[in-house]
Amino acid sequence: MNLKTLALSSLILIFTSSCSGTYHAYYQTLKIVFSEQQAAQLSFPEVQQSEIDVISVKRGERPSAIMALAYLENNQHKWVSSDNVMLVMEKGRVVRTLGLDNNLLYTSNSEMDPLKLLQFTLKGEPKSKTWSRIVDRSSDEYGYPIESTFNQASADTIQALNLNIETVLYIENLSYMAPSNYLRFNTNWKNYFWFTNNGVLIKSIQQDSPLSESLEITYLSRISRLNQ
Repeated sequence: MNLKTLALSSLILIFTSSCSGTYHAYYQTLKIVFSEQQAAQLSFPEVQQSEIDVISVKRGERPSAIMALAYLENNQHKWVSSDNVMLVMEKGRVVRTLGLDNNLLYTSNSEMDPLKLLQFTLKGEPKSKTWSRIVDRSSDEYGYPIESTFNQASADTIQALNLNIETVLYIENLSYMAPSNYLRFNTNWKNYFWFTNNGVLIKSIQQDSPLSESLEITYLSRISRLNQ
């Protein structure tokens, strides 16, 4: 059994054992995830031809990778990669990860995330500008409180799929609110979220702690649909 077959079998086992009663993973998703283009940038026509949604994810300084939507479950989007990484998102927020060296295990109070309200207030201030939650990480960090505030939206332009896209940018300012198990020189950091003028999230840069690697996420399928 080669490496890809083994990884595919493992991924299917994870899906069927941990997500019973949910939508089945799309077969086309797995074909794209395990294709030879898994670490390459997709062209606009390739994204348009995809039968399922794909995103580009750049983790830290690593090359960009393609992830595909495998599940929609309980208002969560679950994206998978060829190396068995999964990102679990709610309205664009990464609330859990699997398969990384240091995983985000739990995010509390996600229903109060201002990201779930920003799409309705893009021309003004967020309805809820402050959000407090607790996060657990696999590096023996459990129950750490984080508080964040959002700046008022500003205009910005991003490039994706060889397009220049006018967007509305929200910057989230985050702070650890309690001492860590580890020495930290910085307990503050920022996340970035780019929306279209009609409230579609098309890009974000996120960290769940000041020491974690950033995740730069570009929603390729959403961008292609907006430019058809």
